Amino acid sequence: MREPHAPEPLGRHSARVARLRRIVQRQEPELTVVDGLKLTLDLAAAGVPIVELFTVAERLEALRASAALAPLFAAGRAHLLDPSTSAQIAPTRQTQGVLAVVATPAARVRPVGVVVYLDRVQDPGNVGGVIRCAAAFGATGVACSPGCADPFSPRAVRGSAGQSLLLPVEVEAPFGPLAEAVRRAGGEVAATAGRTGTPLPRWRPRSPLLLAFGNEGQGVSPEVAAACQAQVSVPLRDPVESLNVAASAAVILASLAGVAGSPILESQYRKGRSR
Repeated sequence: MREPHAPEPLGRHSARVARLRRIVQRQEPELTVVDGLKLTLDLAAAGVPIVELFTVAERLEALRASAALAPLFAAGRAHLLDPSTSAQIAPTRQTQGVLAVVATPAARVRPVGVVVYLDRVQDPGNVGGVIRCAAAFGATGVACSPGCADPFSPRAVRGSAGQSLLLPVEVEAPFGPLAEAVRRAGGEVAATAGRTGTPLPRWRPRSPLLLAFGNEGQGVSPEVAAACQAQVSVPLRDPVESLNVAASAAVILASLAGVAGSPILESQYRKGRSR
């Protein structure tokens, strides 16, 4: 006899498993999947509602120890998968055997503080990495352009360490209205540039700030660049031409937050000028 509230094992061809596959593939846009034990526990503790939980027996004890997940077990919305089914469905190659279904938030970013804009960034890992940096360094939100990778895909959620479910993240956001709102608030609209912008140590932007990061290969679009009042560049040593977009976001946002010590950047800028 199963103990009370013990999750029921599911076969790989059950209707619930079939729906889980669809959610992992983002065929139900209002839902997404969190992949991983720690990430699931952290998000549940942070108050993110878990709609449904799928786990292998090996992770069951750790999940049942979470007070935040207790209502899920009591309601019969936690289910057991065999390891092979879990691995086959999981969006990552090295899954931890825990898949949590959560609702995708519908947020609008506001023109306050530092707002990050992602212009057609294609890699979901990069999108998640930038969102994680934005949360870490105090940005107020992230807006994703039409054509940007889905910030709520399982890979992006994992890359953001769950922050895409906590920080205001807006999808399909046109640049023009957001830029105009920032300008009306007395702020500045800027974009990153490889080597042609104002060097980061010399940049003194106004607040609120809308900061655009461009596509991995092409940078920001001409339309976005034309709407910007400034461009900023991270000083780099030769022969490095550019940084990964998430690395660039980390450097610039840390500098804006006062976390990255400017003497290093100042020193690098002076070296570049002396050549």
